[in-house]
Amino acid sequence: MKHKIALFILFSFMLSCGNGVESRFPMEKRFWNPEDYKEVYREIRFNTPEGERYPELKNPDTAPVFKKLIDRQNYMAVLNDEQLGLSHRNEIASNFFDEFRSYSDVYYSTNRQDKFVYGMELVELYKFGLDLQVYYFKLGNENILKESDDPNSSNTRRVIKSNETTLLKNYNNYLDYVNKEDGFSEQEIKAFCEGIDTAFPKLFETFPNSNLNITKKKAELMLNKTKNDLVKSSLEQLLNSIDERQEPK
Repeated sequence: MKHKIALFILFSFMLSCGNGVESRFPMEKRFWNPEDYKEVYREIRFNTPEGERYPELKNPDTAPVFKKLIDRQNYMAVLNDEQLGLSHRNEIASNFFDEFRSYSDVYYSTNRQDKFVYGMELVELYKFGLDLQVYYFKLGNENILKESDDPNSSNTRRVIKSNETTLLKNYNNYLDYVNKEDGFSEQEIKAFCEGIDTAFPKLFETFPNSNLNITKKKAELMLNKTKNDLVKSSLEQLLNSIDERQEPK
């Protein structure tokens, strides 16, 4: 009888541990909306037990939470739905962007050796955010044109160009991490470079008339600073793609 009780207690303990993550986060939902992101942020930031780490990719128990966090389908399911109004989608994109920015602060942490505590998660979060911003600014500009009395007016065009400049500068913030490349592991550097290789081409395709010199100047500065061959290769590829786009047609 004692053995049966002991086994029951052990089974109950294992079951409760296994369901811990599931009970703390809305993993049953197909897509997370901005409100879900807000609640998950609060859970991670304020309710992670002392001594435990935030959800991360190398932990099989919490990796599903982080993967859900950076699942682009969460926002694409709404922002790509043309059955929804443009203004509504623009508002949702803005809400997603606001929530994303809070997460980058949570996962930005270094140890005594100036190594990132959550290096891979920081990179993947930023890549998620870069892709989100393309949708956000594109919808925002489309909404401005829609609501403007004269879409071709100098004032409207000025606002559009200003938004594009802001987006390019936001992308440059990603390149700023070249200054902290020593804080990443080689695997994290590889993931960081994949972000350069994939995010910037999409940016240029979506905003073909943007001022690429903003990105070019930043990439040149970072190329002069980097000591990592992978980073150097990605920056050179980025600069080559800019030069090709700037060639006279």
